[in-house]
Amino acid sequence: MKTILPRLSIVTPSFNQGQFIEQTICSVLDQGYPDLEYFVMDGGSTDGTVEILKKYEKHLSGWVSEKDRGQTHAINKGFARASGDVLAYINSDDWYLPGALHAAGEHFMAHPGAGLLHGRCVRIKGDVRHDTQFASIQTPVEILDLWNVWWKDRQFVQPEVFWSRKVAEQIGPFNESLHMVMDYEYWLRAILAGARVDGLDREVCCFRMHPGQKSGMTGKAADELRMVVQPYLWDGSVPLPPVARRRLQALWLYDGPFRMLADQSLSRGEGRLLRWAGLARFVIGHPRVLDAPPMRGRLLGWMGVAGPRECCQHT
Repeated sequence: MKTILPRLSIVTPSFNQGQFIEQTICSVLDQGYPDLEYFVMDGGSTDGTVEILKKYEKHLSGWVSEKDRGQTHAINKGFARASGDVLAYINSDDWYLPGALHAAGEHFMAHPGAGLLHGRCVRIKGDVRHDTQFASIQTPVEILDLWNVWWKDRQFVQPEVFWSRKVAEQIGPFNESLHMVMDYEYWLRAILAGARVDGLDREVCCFRMHPGQKSGMTGKAADELRMVVQPYLWDGSVPLPPVARRRLQALWLYDGPFRMLADQSLSRGEGRLLRWAGLARFVIGHPRVLDAPPMRGRLLGWMGVAGPRECCQHT
């Protein structure tokens, strides 16, 4: 009996990635997936991208090259046209590995309760295989824990993730106010809505590491991540165990406003006593910060006692 795989809709947002986009397009089309929708939403590139899109247009479900409001808007424009049962997007500098789409479609067919599906992602730097990432996130606590999960190599890498139409209909479009971490915020909303996360133990994609990519702007991405998680950590309706909520709030307070105050004091050239006085006022006003392990380590350091190593080194 012939296997009928679910319709798979893939969107590629693009802007001036002509040096990479043909590899991305071919990595989708060469999969030979039997029921595929593929949309490329280009933001008006001027680097030869349009010529490449015209070359492959008879194999695409649709494409545009027009001014948009940015990457997230392009992604939403593509998914507004999609009719698939399984959805994914892949940026125009990444690519799928052979068999990835069949593996994803077969998994959703065999496991209809799956909401998010991730595989293994290979990071490529230049022509060199850098490392392989396999996410380990299931729960609201894990997706909200930037410090011990997301920034500890347990995160989803964007092109490895597929999701069901049910999830898309439940949580709505990607948040266009975000420019760096719209994918993280989407996965966060999915998990908070109860989406089941499944893992596919095989390499499904390659993530290209290069100087021009937005994901290389680690400081800006970290700031946006902290901004995204903050309201959820203080929202009592978010299903977090009390101990976990206190721990994550403490880490956010330490890694965000406390460190910012310390950095600002240093940049102004303030003396140690003045800096400590300002930080002490913050701690008095926000005593929960004392629950953060790196904060306790810092206090022990001030007292000349060896403490735990600081965990917030991503900035």
